Amino acid sequence: MRKSRLPVLLLLATGLLLAACSGTTSSSSPATSAAASPAASTPASVAPSASAGASGSAAASAGPSSAAAATLGVTAKDYAFDLPASVPAGVTAITLTNAGQEEHQAQLVKINAGTTMTDLLGALQDPDPSAALQLITLSGGPNGVQPGAAGTSTVSLEPGAYAFLCFISSPDGTPHLAKGMVAPLEVTGTAASTDLPAGDASLTVKDFSFDLSSLSTGKHTVTVKNDGPQAHEATIVKLTGGMTVDTILGMLTASPAPGESPPSGPPPWTDAGGITGIAPGTTANMDVDLPPGDYAFICFVPDPATGKNHLELGMIGPLTIQ
Repeated sequence: MRKSRLPVLLLLATGLLLAACSGTTSSSSPATSAAASPAASTPASVAPSASAGASGSAAASAGPSSAAAATLGVTAKDYAFDLPASVPAGVTAITLTNAGQEEHQAQLVKINAGTTMTDLLGALQDPDPSAALQLITLSGGPNGVQPGAAGTSTVSLEPGAYAFLCFISSPDGTPHLAKGMVAPLEVTGTAASTDLPAGDASLTVKDFSFDLSSLSTGKHTVTVKNDGPQAHEATIVKLTGGMTVDTILGMLTASPAPGESPPSGPPPWTDAGGITGIAPGTTANMDVDLPPGDYAFICFVPDPATGKNHLELGMIGPLTIQ
């Protein structure tokens, strides 16, 4: 089973986030921060991947939720983001276009007001992930975008310093973040409006469940509200091999028989979009376009109290598209 993605952010991001949040756009050598992860080392080729090139300056095929929002186009490659250095505050439809050969996401995080990079770097060295999570705000973004595809998430951006991160892992087990897939974004000015465009479906996430109004095949804008005290995401996965939500929950809760090893190999699903983590009490939109089939919503955000990801605590919900 895939483990939670967010601990990767906390354990591996120190040097990369330092460069990203300070506005650095390139580097010929890895960061030399003393907070290097004990779990993985940063390759010598790692460099923050911000770029204000043409491929990132205009939104690509934004979905229906972009009708009443500004647009921000982000291009994902293996392993870099292309996007403008700054955008105005306000409601913004973020479209991630995957020009790489691997799946990517664009988790947007905001560096909390009153927090310095020194504060954040110190917290990243703390073995307790909650120390760093208290200094950043998960702000949404497109999730689970397959090669050659695009995904859109609409969020309300406040002024401040942000970073885009991809902590999906490559087949070799190395998170994309550790390969340099991080980019800074400065949000400037004052928002004229913070009202999101109305979606035609709604999803409420909370500790630890999903509550969906309804969803059919085709293009929809889903308004996602976080009603829980913790941050949550809504990864959409297409179930494979005859799997159901109940069988997956059974696999998670079953104890291996004596002498047997826990299940290994790829998970019984394929990522099919969704929205990355959003903070408690916030709302964002995600655009979906799903063919008929059996799907599920999953949250991989870690629980500070137990260290388990929310999926392990039962946060998976069925989704049947007809």
